[in-house]
Amino acid sequence: PMDEKELKKIVQKHCKSLNSFLHHKPIAKHTSAAFEQIVPFVDPSKKIILDSGCGTARSTMLLGKAYPNHTVIGVDRSFVRLTKNQVRKEASDEMSESRDENPRREFSNIISKESSEESQRPFQAVSSNTLLVRAELTDFWRCCINANWDIDEHYILYPNPYPKKNRVKKRFYAHPSFPLILGLGANKIIVRSNWEGYLKEFANSVEYAHELYACKDIDGDGNTTLNLDLEDFALPYLKDARNGPVERTDKAIAWTNFERKYDNVGEKTYSLILNRKSV
Repeated sequence: PMDEKELKKIVQKHCKSLNSFLHHKPIAKHTSAAFEQIVPFVDPSKKIILDSGCGTARSTMLLGKAYPNHTVIGVDRSFVRLTKNQVRKEASDEMSESRDENPRREFSNIISKESSEESQRPFQAVSSNTLLVRAELTDFWRCCINANWDIDEHYILYPNPYPKKNRVKKRFYAHPSFPLILGLGANKIIVRSNWEGYLKEFANSVEYAHELYACKDIDGDGNTTLNLDLEDFALPYLKDARNGPVERTDKAIAWTNFERKYDNVGEKTYSLILNRKSV
């Protein structure tokens, strides 16, 4: 686990410098193009579920089946992960099939036979309510915010915990883009991991962000200064963040390959659920 003071310093710095970070990091053209191409496939009458860093897309496909009245969007930067044959087979095996709907056939059509990523489309509509998108997460979140999308649920399942100290700033909650996760304004944020400490630090980071947004920023002279120009994106999630993660006990469905692996060997997994409260 990180030193609390160090993590707090990192999180609050990123919250304060978000505009500067975005200014110096233009949205990648391929992500902007991918976002524009999926817009016609997003039914405005349906709520949106975002599956960030969906990897092999097992979770996205299962979420699409579990929530037919939502548009489920899985985002990953690599089509290599998105199109592993074994995952396609496993995901389709767990989905109900009918004469009119064959998920295995749908999933097998996710990607063309071209081997070069440059020759592949940036997205695939794999069912009437499920989209897979190749994009940079930070930039895709920015596109969602700019488009004023109403995100109902945001899943971040088993992210890379980057356990080495020299890579800690790659963790979602210690990354400069962390305020964007809160700024998306999802009605529910679901983060899962087999490392309870990761989720505790994620929850603590929400509190640290709130402290900054709520005018509890201490300047170099030890004085409290007001952050009137910063919207408190953390406040709606503060109550659940303070409750922290809980052990996952309902194991009827393993949303990801990692989750299934942990379940099979009896390893504990944890879930942090942040419900957006009215403020």
